[in-house]
Amino acid sequence: MATYRFELEGADELERTLERAGDRAGHAIAQALYEEATIIFNKSQILVPVDTGVLRGSGGVSAATSGVSDEEVAVDIFYGGPAAPYALFVHEIQDNYHAPPTQAKYLEQPLMERLPEISRNLARRIIDIINLGR
Repeated sequence: MATYRFELEGADELERTLERAGDRAGHAIAQALYEEATIIFNKSQILVPVDTGVLRGSGGVSAATSGVSDEEVAVDIFYGGPAAPYALFVHEIQDNYHAPPTQAKYLEQPLMERLPEISRNLARRIIDIINLGR
């Protein structure tokens, strides 16, 4: 399991918006993170190999949870449950054939493709959620 941390500080507009939001800021951050994770998960659903459908059906995005401090929010994008050993095997063994568009690294690739934009996307989502009252 890989863990990625994103700090959303330094953007003046984001800081002002979070201050103005007060108690709603945590909800906005959690919702933005969940939405971004869902985009990555949806792309992975296209790439995850399908034999019986159990692996594809075992995936999901967890609800956002608070971390160790009030400044941390986390989501998990996952595959597995009872199929976890199989999920790991299929994800990591790149020499196995998978009918296109499915492939190994079905979760890692969508994350890596989105990684350069995540901080900016999260900041924009948080601002929009607070300003639009979602």
